[in-house]
Amino acid sequence: MFFIGIFGIESKQKEIGMLEDLGCKSCSRKSLKIIKVYNYFHFFFIPLFKWNKSYYAVCKTCGAIYDIPREKGEGIEKGYKDLINYWDLKFSEHSESIQHTCEKCGKKLEQNFLYCPYCGEKQR
Repeated sequence: MFFIGIFGIESKQKEIGMLEDLGCKSCSRKSLKIIKVYNYFHFFFIPLFKWNKSYYAVCKTCGAIYDIPREKGEGIEKGYKDLINYWDLKFSEHSESIQHTCEKCGKKLEQNFLYCPYCGEKQR
């Protein structure tokens, strides 16, 4: 986060959907959440413009992270379904840009936490 008085630049991630019919390449379970990661400039905490958008699929079971083509991620964000297939999932080299959250309380966690320090829930 970078502040100059009342201006700022931040990075944010947002869950935009779930894929219940597509299996993970690592564990074959069908529970992938779609995440959008982007940077934005804000004025008085009101976002003015966004850049550097990227989309990822994260397996809720094993934690594998896959890159998704930008146009397909934007389509899912607009509400189109069945855009992503098995061949679109590419293992991500940018996994450090994804922040993990506790499924029970929603707090941001480090990747290597086995239990949530806020609510005590075991992480997968």
